[in-house]
Amino acid sequence: MTGLGNFLPEEQDILVGIFYRVGFWISHIDDTDIEETSEEIEQQQMVKTLGKISAAKAATELVKELAAEALRRSGDQARWRKNEDALLSDVAKAATLVRGQGTEEDYRSFCGSVMFAATSVARAYREEPEHGTQEKGLARLLEKAGSLLGAVTDKDAYQDMNISPAEDSALTELKSALTVR
Repeated sequence: MTGLGNFLPEEQDILVGIFYRVGFWISHIDDTDIEETSEEIEQQQMVKTLGKISAAKAATELVKELAAEALRRSGDQARWRKNEDALLSDVAKAATLVRGQGTEEDYRSFCGSVMFAATSVARAYREEPEHGTQEKGLARLLEKAGSLLGAVTDKDAYQDMNISPAEDSALTELKSALTVR
């Protein structure tokens, strides 16, 4: 069984921070509101999503631990956000770390959880001001994705939902970054 303690401290920081970094990144892909409304709603959704991942039966113990630690270390968000330009390469590093030191199930769970978090944040606020928030976003995401683990391989699960074209493209890039051969 792989745990967070099996990774070096700098690897732990990348793995734990990746959830918030991905959430922040997707939140700012097509930021169209003048105020901070969308960011606040999307941040709240990120916290809810991390709570769901940390308790999800479908997530492996490693992924639950990563999500719980990300919630616990929410004070590190400002530091984690500083290197936004390297996000996709850091996502690939994180996926490689999990695949190399964890099980195949850990890898699938990690990838699915990262995609779930990103998609949940993307769905949290419709970037067209006249539409506002979507209360049923997470429920519909879960319905379409089928499971936390299936989300990473089901691109169609988020295409027809409350996700802008820019967010859809970003989610596709994220999925590619998570793919370790």
